[in-house]
Amino acid sequence: MHCLDPGCVGACMIGALQKREHGIVTWDANRCIGCRYCQVACPFEIPKFEWDSRAPLIIKCELCNHRLKEGKEPGCTEVCPREAVVFGKYEDLLADAKQRLQDHPGRYVDKIYGQHDGGGTQCLYLSHVPFEDLGLPVLGETSHAELNRKVQHGVYQGFIAPAALYVLLGGMMLRNRRARKNEEGGGES
Repeated sequence: MHCLDPGCVGACMIGALQKREHGIVTWDANRCIGCRYCQVACPFEIPKFEWDSRAPLIIKCELCNHRLKEGKEPGCTEVCPREAVVFGKYEDLLADAKQRLQDHPGRYVDKIYGQHDGGGTQCLYLSHVPFEDLGLPVLGETSHAELNRKVQHGVYQGFIAPAALYVLLGGMMLRNRRARKNEEGGGES
């Protein structure tokens, strides 16, 4: 889905998933440790792990990144005979989707899926059936990556107080040990 704020990228602690040029989310096999956090963090269930392979990979669409470097478009858009899958600049695709909804009321569900869903994606959908019937999740306008950051930052900020308490208690224990040692040694320092 190449989210505007991808949860998979936010979950990857090693940086194996990156948001690259043109907003494409790519995976680097050389950096991946196989934790599969990206798979869990994606609300669209896009990254897939090859369970049956001895050298498993994370599989996901990279919009034929290799073809884009050659000045070509993704293979799916090139071979689609009905032009149901199109490629272009986000602003142009969004304007086209809005125009289609306006020109053909009743042909499509009155929504552009991906415009706001899950914080927004760079893959936009129009459909004549409800998006849930296509297997797309019902999401709010907040990205999962933003929600993950709030939880993680809240947890880490919450560790400040216990860590400070731990240091304080450690200091008190050290002081008490020294005091006890001094008492046992006859008050000598």
